[in-house]
Amino acid sequence: MIIYGTNGSHRRTQALPGLACPACATPDALHLSVFSRYTHIYWVPLFPYSKPVAGQCGHCQRVWEEKELPGELKPLATALKKETSAPWWQWVGLALLALGIGWALIANNQDEKDNAAYLAAPQVGDVYTVRSQDSVGAAQYSLLKVVSARGNTVELVTNEYVTNDVHPLSRLNDPEKYSRVPFSLTYLDLQVMLNKGELTDVDRLGQ
Repeated sequence: MIIYGTNGSHRRTQALPGLACPACATPDALHLSVFSRYTHIYWVPLFPYSKPVAGQCGHCQRVWEEKELPGELKPLATALKKETSAPWWQWVGLALLALGIGWALIANNQDEKDNAAYLAAPQVGDVYTVRSQDSVGAAQYSLLKVVSARGNTVELVTNEYVTNDVHPLSRLNDPEKYSRVPFSLTYLDLQVMLNKGELTDVDRLGQ
């Protein structure tokens, strides 16, 4: 369950000298306060979305929400909002999200480079993740393991199990789950499988 909500924090309060309270007529008792409202996920601030303003009389304690502010206070409230920014920490969640996306893009790019390098120079023990479809069109994944690489030909054994896990290495990479009968593919065959999305990952165990 995702815990999502909103919260707010006080940003600043400014006195309004020279103005009388519209409710009790006390002079120099009015002030405006600006707040910053923000969204959060699991109580981590994500981003600010509004800056409400409230007015209050320090004498009679009358409070006006932003939409209720007397006419002479509205332009002052608008100017105060423009001068007030949200605190940096209310952007923490969005910043973490951006960093996470950036890290994922870098990791994915490195993984693609590793896959290309491993396919260009296969080694015994390399494990290929392959994707196929079941009878209803759902994706399923299995493994191929390199048992020999000579010239332009790679000999592999097929894992006899499938899973819907896109990263099946930890689940399926058991010696007992592989066939004992190898078959051959060329480097070109492997590259075609990669380009068609039938070969989705290459793992060189121990690296």
